[in-house]
Amino acid sequence: MEHMEHIDINGGLREEPQFWEILGNSKAISDIKKSILTVLDCDVPVVIYGKTGTGKELVARAIHYRGFRGKFPFCAINCAALPEHLLESMLFGHEKGAFTGASTDHKGKFEYANNGTIFLDEISEMPLAMQAKLLRVMENQTFERVGGNKLIKTDVRIIAACNKDLLGEVHGNRFREDLYYRIAVFDISLPPLSERIEDVPVLVDCFIKKFSQLMGKNITKLDPRTLDKLTNYNWPGNIRQLQNSIRRAILLANNGPMLPEHFNFRELGDNDLRMLESLEDGMSKIEMLLKRGEVIPLSEVEEVFIRQALNCTQGNLSKAAEKLGISRSTIYRKMEEYGIVVGESESNSI
Repeated sequence: MEHMEHIDINGGLREEPQFWEILGNSKAISDIKKSILTVLDCDVPVVIYGKTGTGKELVARAIHYRGFRGKFPFCAINCAALPEHLLESMLFGHEKGAFTGASTDHKGKFEYANNGTIFLDEISEMPLAMQAKLLRVMENQTFERVGGNKLIKTDVRIIAACNKDLLGEVHGNRFREDLYYRIAVFDISLPPLSERIEDVPVLVDCFIKKFSQLMGKNITKLDPRTLDKLTNYNWPGNIRQLQNSIRRAILLANNGPMLPEHFNFRELGDNDLRMLESLEDGMSKIEMLLKRGEVIPLSEVEEVFIRQALNCTQGNLSKAAEKLGISRSTIYRKMEEYGIVVGESESNSI
């Protein structure tokens, strides 16, 4: 069990692998660590089950970086965030002229991550036609770029994540049975935060220290009433919602103690949770790169600001565009470019 000390998952923070650790003292966390150790040195496909914000990608990264593929790329892609034609291009790449806007050759994830790991988040949302193509790649370890005819070899480990019962999706004819048995060799289930509430204090302590440092604050005290409030909330957005709540509370607390009134919880729907996850990914990455003094690609900053505006306006395109100082047609085009999806009723709001 010497490996245990090397398991790296941060309870919601996304940074370099050497800074991650599994946070919590619950039996659930202990079981997750044991499951990760089980698959570290074997190359079987893994499916990670859990609700939004429970840390599925963090578990996937821990398996990758502490396994023998760790020195090769880890590529993550959300199967629900992109329309089918863009998802195919993202996975397999495309040749110049393959479709309108394809001005250059483009490597896909399977090409870029050769010898590494591809993490397919929300794999249950992958269209059936794409499932068939994924199955062929896994069986033959070859693929063609969109618009190309050259077979490209690939050797990647597939780790998938799902917030639904994947076998139930098979029975409902929404997921291919042959692909299910190909990827579901080993599964890891992550419980919602409400089922390991005893881990909240250690998560809170970690997030306070982390975000205080990132924001240049000196938050050292937590009012006892605040911790009572945090441990008595059900956290529908799980660790990610807790993380965002701590970040906001630090802003409000300035350099004083964090009080109960610094936390204002609201009910979150499925679309809110998905937007929250995407926004948090971008904000954490920008903070990390700024701290290092690195240049951030303008497109990445633009995507995060658009997601933030949509989050603040509950997905209302017109209001989000107004806040950003751009037209509704521009924000719609940018959303399509970055694969940003909001609920149908919200995206049609005026």
